[in-house]
Amino acid sequence: MAETTRQGGERTRPGDDGREGDAALSAWALATFHAATLLLVPLTLAHVVAPDALGDLLAGLDTLVGLALFLVLWGATWWTNRRYLAACAFADAGRTLAVGARWGAVTGLPLLGCVVVAAFVATNPTFAALVLVAGGLLAPLVGAVVGVVFAALDVALDRAAAALVS
Repeated sequence: MAETTRQGGERTRPGDDGREGDAALSAWALATFHAATLLLVPLTLAHVVAPDALGDLLAGLDTLVGLALFLVLWGATWWTNRRYLAACAFADAGRTLAVGARWGAVTGLPLLGCVVVAAFVATNPTFAALVLVAGGLLAPLVGAVVGVVFAALDVALDRAAAALVS
Protein backbone atom coordinates (compact mmCIF):
# COMPACT_ATOMS: atom_id res chain seq x y z
CA MET A 1 0.00 0.00 0.00
CA ALA A 2 1.27 3.42 -0.91
CA GLU A 3 1.77 5.93 1.86
CA THR A 4 0.29 9.40 1.75
CA THR A 5 0.95 12.52 3.78
CA ARG A 6 -1.73 14.08 5.97
CA GLN A 7 -1.83 17.73 6.80
CA GLY A 8 0.98 18.39 9.27
CA GLY A 9 3.37 15.91 7.63
CA GLU A 10 2.05 12.74 9.30
CA ARG A 11 2.64 9.69 7.07
CA THR A 12 -0.27 7.29 6.70
CA ARG A 13 -1.46 4.41 4.51
CA PRO A 14 -4.85 4.02 2.82
CA GLY A 15 -7.38 2.67 5.27
CA ASP A 16 -5.79 4.24 8.35
CA ASP A 17 -8.64 6.74 8.55
CA GLY A 18 -11.30 4.00 8.34
CA ARG A 19 -12.59 4.98 4.90
CA GLU A 20 -11.34 1.81 3.21
CA GLY A 21 -13.12 -0.30 5.82
CA ASP A 22 -16.29 1.76 5.39
CA ALA A 23 -16.16 1.21 1.61
CA ALA A 24 -15.73 -2.54 2.10
CA LEU A 25 -18.68 -2.67 4.50
CA SER A 26 -20.82 -0.57 2.14
CA ALA A 27 -19.98 -2.85 -0.80
CA TRP A 28 -20.77 -5.94 1.28
CA ALA A 29 -24.08 -4.49 2.50
CA LEU A 30 -25.17 -3.29 -0.94
CA ALA A 31 -24.17 -6.57 -2.57
CA THR A 32 -26.21 -8.50 -0.04
CA PHE A 33 -29.24 -6.21 -0.44
CA HIS A 34 -29.00 -6.20 -4.23
CA ALA A 35 -28.50 -9.98 -4.54
CA ALA A 36 -31.42 -10.71 -2.21
CA THR A 37 -33.63 -8.25 -4.08
CA LEU A 38 -32.60 -9.69 -7.44
CA LEU A 39 -33.85 -13.07 -6.23
CA LEU A 40 -36.87 -12.14 -4.15
CA VAL A 41 -38.61 -9.75 -6.56
CA PRO A 42 -38.64 -12.10 -9.60
CA LEU A 43 -39.49 -15.15 -7.47
CA THR A 44 -42.34 -13.29 -5.77
CA LEU A 45 -43.69 -12.07 -9.11
CA ALA A 46 -43.39 -15.56 -10.61
CA HIS A 47 -45.19 -17.01 -7.59
CA VAL A 48 -48.05 -14.53 -8.00
CA VAL A 49 -48.35 -15.06 -11.77
CA ALA A 50 -47.74 -18.82 -12.10
CA PRO A 51 -47.25 -20.58 -8.74
CA ASP A 52 -47.49 -24.10 -10.20
CA ALA A 53 -44.91 -23.43 -12.91
CA LEU A 54 -42.53 -21.87 -10.38
CA GLY A 55 -42.96 -24.83 -8.06
CA ASP A 56 -42.16 -27.27 -10.85
CA LEU A 57 -39.09 -25.25 -11.86
CA LEU A 58 -37.75 -24.95 -8.31
CA ALA A 59 -38.41 -28.63 -7.63
CA GLY A 60 -35.74 -29.42 -10.21
CA LEU A 61 -33.07 -27.59 -8.19
CA ASP A 62 -31.43 -28.93 -5.09
CA THR A 63 -30.10 -26.96 -2.13
CA LEU A 64 -26.45 -27.19 -3.17
CA VAL A 65 -27.13 -25.85 -6.67
CA GLY A 66 -29.32 -23.07 -5.25
CA LEU A 67 -26.64 -22.08 -2.75
CA ALA A 68 -23.93 -22.13 -5.40
CA LEU A 69 -26.03 -19.96 -7.72
CA PHE A 70 -26.73 -17.48 -4.91
CA LEU A 71 -23.02 -17.28 -4.07
CA VAL A 72 -22.18 -16.58 -7.73
CA LEU A 73 -24.86 -13.88 -7.84
CA TRP A 74 -23.70 -12.39 -4.55
CA GLY A 75 -20.05 -12.47 -5.64
CA ALA A 76 -20.89 -10.72 -8.90
CA THR A 77 -22.90 -8.03 -7.15
CA TRP A 78 -20.15 -7.58 -4.54
CA TRP A 79 -17.50 -7.19 -7.25
CA THR A 80 -19.56 -4.71 -9.28
CA ASN A 81 -20.76 -2.79 -6.21
CA ARG A 82 -17.15 -2.19 -5.19
CA ARG A 83 -16.49 -0.57 -8.56
CA TYR A 84 -19.82 1.28 -8.50
CA LEU A 85 -19.09 2.78 -5.08
CA ALA A 86 -15.58 3.79 -6.13
CA ALA A 87 -16.88 5.64 -9.20
CA CYS A 88 -20.11 7.25 -8.00
CA ALA A 89 -20.73 10.37 -5.94
CA PHE A 90 -24.12 10.34 -4.24
CA ALA A 91 -24.15 14.16 -4.21
CA ASP A 92 -24.14 14.04 -8.04
CA ALA A 93 -27.26 12.01 -8.81
CA GLY A 94 -26.74 12.09 -12.59
CA ARG A 95 -23.25 10.64 -12.34
CA THR A 96 -24.40 8.03 -9.82
CA LEU A 97 -27.23 6.93 -12.13
CA ALA A 98 -24.82 6.63 -15.09
CA VAL A 99 -22.35 4.61 -13.04
CA GLY A 100 -25.23 2.47 -11.73
CA ALA A 101 -26.33 1.75 -15.31
CA ARG A 102 -22.82 0.75 -16.36
CA TRP A 103 -22.18 -1.62 -13.45
CA GLY A 104 -25.77 -2.89 -13.52
CA ALA A 105 -25.22 -3.96 -17.13
CA VAL A 106 -22.07 -5.81 -16.06
CA THR A 107 -23.98 -7.53 -13.23
CA GLY A 108 -26.66 -8.69 -15.70
CA LEU A 109 -24.30 -11.15 -17.36
CA PRO A 110 -23.43 -13.30 -14.31
CA LEU A 111 -27.11 -13.19 -13.33
CA LEU A 112 -27.93 -14.54 -16.79
CA GLY A 113 -25.36 -17.28 -16.21
CA CYS A 114 -27.14 -18.26 -12.99
CA VAL A 115 -30.49 -18.40 -14.79
CA VAL A 116 -28.98 -20.52 -17.59
CA VAL A 117 -27.44 -22.97 -15.10
CA ALA A 118 -30.73 -23.18 -13.19
CA ALA A 119 -32.62 -23.78 -16.46
CA PHE A 120 -30.11 -26.44 -17.48
CA VAL A 121 -30.34 -28.27 -14.14
CA ALA A 122 -34.09 -27.87 -13.63
CA THR A 123 -35.39 -28.29 -17.19
CA ASN A 124 -33.38 -29.30 -20.26
CA PRO A 125 -30.37 -28.17 -22.29
CA THR A 126 -32.48 -26.91 -25.20
CA PHE A 127 -34.43 -24.53 -22.98
CA ALA A 128 -31.18 -23.41 -21.30
CA ALA A 129 -29.66 -22.65 -24.73
CA LEU A 130 -32.74 -20.63 -25.67
CA VAL A 131 -32.46 -18.66 -22.42
CA LEU A 132 -28.77 -18.06 -23.10
CA VAL A 133 -29.35 -16.71 -26.62
CA ALA A 134 -32.32 -14.51 -25.71
CA GLY A 135 -30.80 -13.44 -22.42
CA GLY A 136 -27.44 -12.62 -23.96
CA LEU A 137 -29.10 -9.77 -25.77
CA LEU A 138 -31.34 -8.64 -22.93
CA ALA A 139 -29.21 -9.19 -19.81
CA PRO A 140 -27.00 -6.08 -20.15
CA LEU A 141 -30.00 -3.88 -20.98
CA VAL A 142 -32.12 -5.20 -18.12
CA GLY A 143 -29.07 -5.00 -15.84
CA ALA A 144 -28.55 -1.35 -16.78
CA VAL A 145 -32.18 -0.51 -16.00
CA VAL A 146 -32.02 -2.35 -12.68
CA GLY A 147 -28.68 -0.63 -11.96
CA VAL A 148 -30.32 2.78 -12.47
CA VAL A 149 -33.18 1.81 -10.15
CA PHE A 150 -30.76 0.65 -7.45
CA ALA A 151 -28.60 3.77 -7.92
CA ALA A 152 -31.67 6.02 -7.56
CA LEU A 153 -32.62 4.14 -4.40
CA ASP A 154 -29.05 4.50 -3.10
CA VAL A 155 -29.09 8.28 -3.76
CA ALA A 156 -32.47 8.63 -2.03
CA LEU A 157 -31.34 6.63 0.99
CA ASP A 158 -28.06 8.57 1.18
CA ARG A 159 -29.96 11.85 1.16
CA ALA A 160 -32.43 10.57 3.78
CA ALA A 161 -29.55 9.46 6.00
CA ALA A 162 -27.84 12.85 5.61
CA ALA A 163 -31.06 14.62 6.57
CA LEU A 164 -31.43 12.43 9.67
CA VAL A 165 -27.84 13.02 10.76
CA SER A 166 -27.80 16.79 10.29
